[in-house]
Amino acid sequence: MINSALLLRKLFLIRNHYGSNYSEEKLKILNELSSQKLRSKKLLLEYHDVLLFLIAYPDNNSVYNNAIHSLQQLQLYIHSKEKLKDNLYNSGITHTNLCAAFSFEIVKWFRKKYPDHISLISFDAVDGQIQSALSVVMPKVESEILQDANENWRTWFKQIINKGEDILDRLITIFDQADIRPEIRDELWGALGINVEINFPENDRLSKSLISPYYHRSIVKKNFKHQGVIKPIKIVLNETETEKIIECARTVLMRQLREIDPITFTSPELVSYYQMPRGISIALMGMEKERRSPIDSYMGYVVFKNGLPVAYAGSWILFDSGRIGINVFPAYRGGESQFIFEQVLKLHQQVYKLNRFTVDPYQIGKENKDGIHSGAFWLYYRAGFRPIRKEQKQLAETEAAKLKSIKGHRTTATNLKILADSRSELIMNKKAVRFDATDLSRVYARILKTNHNNNRKPAEDISFRKLVRMLHIKNYHDKRLQ
Repeated sequence: MINSALLLRKLFLIRNHYGSNYSEEKLKILNELSSQKLRSKKLLLEYHDVLLFLIAYPDNNSVYNNAIHSLQQLQLYIHSKEKLKDNLYNSGITHTNLCAAFSFEIVKWFRKKYPDHISLISFDAVDGQIQSALSVVMPKVESEILQDANENWRTWFKQIINKGEDILDRLITIFDQADIRPEIRDELWGALGINVEINFPENDRLSKSLISPYYHRSIVKKNFKHQGVIKPIKIVLNETETEKIIECARTVLMRQLREIDPITFTSPELVSYYQMPRGISIALMGMEKERRSPIDSYMGYVVFKNGLPVAYAGSWILFDSGRIGINVFPAYRGGESQFIFEQVLKLHQQVYKLNRFTVDPYQIGKENKDGIHSGAFWLYYRAGFRPIRKEQKQLAETEAAKLKSIKGHRTTATNLKILADSRSELIMNKKAVRFDATDLSRVYARILKTNHNNNRKPAEDISFRKLVRMLHIKNYHDKRLQ
């Protein structure tokens, strides 16, 4: 029997190669691996990720269906072996356990969706901190019992828990009914460090009605040329399809121990879905009103490939300018990341009528090891982004020339870190707005310091009165405007 590690290595190396020979080889390896019982955590993770890649980027129907079947068999095999499940703790693989502290909204949503697959494990906060936080979120008449050592919060909870509830249910109910601003509730929940254990019962995949497999003859790396202009097709979703998109978006991030606000705080009516070329589809998500910023619009998106979520990020839109980024999940790197990002840009440009994009230093690699390791700067550079600062712009031009003329040249980590120390921008129209909310923040801080000695309240009062005069606002006494 051929060593399973060698088989997996070979499958990984040919996963993004196409042609009849490669297709036959993939099927042969998948068949051989199906009869082997992998026990190494490293090999199981590698096998899992390769199967996801083959589903997203299949050669043909045989490879596609074989990869889906193999993934199902792998997950059932892991589910049947307690020791393997323990070894894969926090891997995010379906039927294994993961422990982390998530936001209140995500915990409440998952508890409602899958009540038997989430449980409270621990608190990072000590009892005194928990008691203090509960005193804030509980009604005054009820929280009095927690004052002056009359009752410990744990013993009190045992008395007020309903039949069939546990502590997590009671916490969710108390926080959900608290008469406080949502952002304060979120901060108090986060301060408690509520660690929950989650077992994901299903794979992250769109409803079958939204999946039409695309089979590959090649992988597009860059400079994709297509006859004619392919416009995004907006798909009208039913309730089940929309809910599944939101579920996929949230759970795929949870598996990676991540969250972003426009996915956490979205709702079905704020989701739009578009079909793009080559099996790509993109869901755009807005945030609920009470969560929105008064300055720019923070939108989220998830990219799907053959129904699997392969990338995500957010965009901050102000007038016709948008800050944007992209995060491709590790299993799908080596695929069409560049092409996918270009589709994201095209969709944002069309839907939100944008004439300029910027990308923040973190997305490129500043204080972000993964960004440096993946060479994220060049993904944005090839899409047309250029550093705003002069030093980085000159270095980028020098490095781009070397990459073009010197075979095998790679930009050093040191230079990538220098390149990451600047925002980059892509301008489609010279008349575009050339500032973002981050620029407004800097200007505001400078005016506050220079003109008002950092005395914020009088400065805001003066600015408000000026705005009232400029806009001829008659109901300026309305508290909602102040």
